[in-house]
Amino acid sequence: MIFEGGPAASLPERMMQQAREGMVLDRIEQARRIHALDRSILVTDRPEMARHAEALGAHVHLTGSEPFHFGKTLRDVVLRHALDAVLYVGGGAAPLAHTLELGQIASLLKRSEPFVAANNYHSADVVAFAPARSVLEAELPPIDNLLPQALEEAGLPYRPLPRSLGINFDVDTPSDLMVLAVHPGVGRRTAAALARLGLELDRVRLARDRLMSRESDVLIFGRVGGPLFAYLDETTHCRLRLFSEERGMKALGREARGEVTSLIGFLVDEVGPAGFIDRLTRLADAAFVDTRVLWAHRRSTPSAADRFYSDLLLPDAIEDPFTQELTRAAREAPIPVLLGGHSLVAGGVWALMDAALRNKQELPAVPRI
Repeated sequence: MIFEGGPAASLPERMMQQAREGMVLDRIEQARRIHALDRSILVTDRPEMARHAEALGAHVHLTGSEPFHFGKTLRDVVLRHALDAVLYVGGGAAPLAHTLELGQIASLLKRSEPFVAANNYHSADVVAFAPARSVLEAELPPIDNLLPQALEEAGLPYRPLPRSLGINFDVDTPSDLMVLAVHPGVGRRTAAALARLGLELDRVRLARDRLMSRESDVLIFGRVGGPLFAYLDETTHCRLRLFSEERGMKALGREARGEVTSLIGFLVDEVGPAGFIDRLTRLADAAFVDTRVLWAHRRSTPSAADRFYSDLLLPDAIEDPFTQELTRAAREAPIPVLLGGHSLVAGGVWALMDAALRNKQELPAVPRI
């Protein structure tokens, strides 16, 4: 079961929509090769994508004009299709997952014992659960992130899915699109959709290369977990500067309650966004910055359009003064500075490392931008 939909008011939101449509259609085609799955169901509010999905053999559940509630819609689909077990994948989730990997998860659904498994207990977008009728007894959430918790509270034993790049990298922001665009493992329709977007990829490629350069320092700031740092520490050739702050700020409600506090945020308060970027260039040869932590620290989150234009490093399209200054400084920096959300500094960095390793090339020293 795949959920993908929602409005797209600005150009970068429409870019996200276009790329994610390619991802959804690739996922439907991939599911046809997984014997443990009996059918694919697309839940969407986009009639055109629905037609393409039906042409690939998917069942389609079109949502109406009423306010969308994930849990209620999930329950309706389970009842309408009389489902026994479900592998749920968000529209932007797992674009790099291998067919065998998804097949192994789907095979869990053929077992008789009840369970719920997810790629992230606190922020899930890949969830397998059985029996499907458990949704009738659960207090289902309005968004998919909290589905594992809701099903566990309804009585299903929880188990984590194996931690892998394929299952843990998802596309939430335009910076994730840029990472995906330089990875050789994307599906055919996804690659075609990304090519049509005309993304600027030089900085992403340069940041990828510097992860593999023994002469480089790479700085990562944001909600970075210990397992990823351990992997990077073992795999990268560069020297890492890691500043991990405010993990779980959404799941724990800290952002909603205005409790986010960041040491790096205090630095930005002192020296300003341009001063912050200037200091990054003195410390590193490439930087990955989770801007959502900075905005939460400031108690001032810009519009979706401004956030996405910032990820694309297009300052002239941004209205919020702080975000515009930060983005302009990042774009003009003499090193590649990538701005984004949690996925950039988690799965995004992981995906760039994987892309570099797949290229199997010795990377020479690269000049600054």
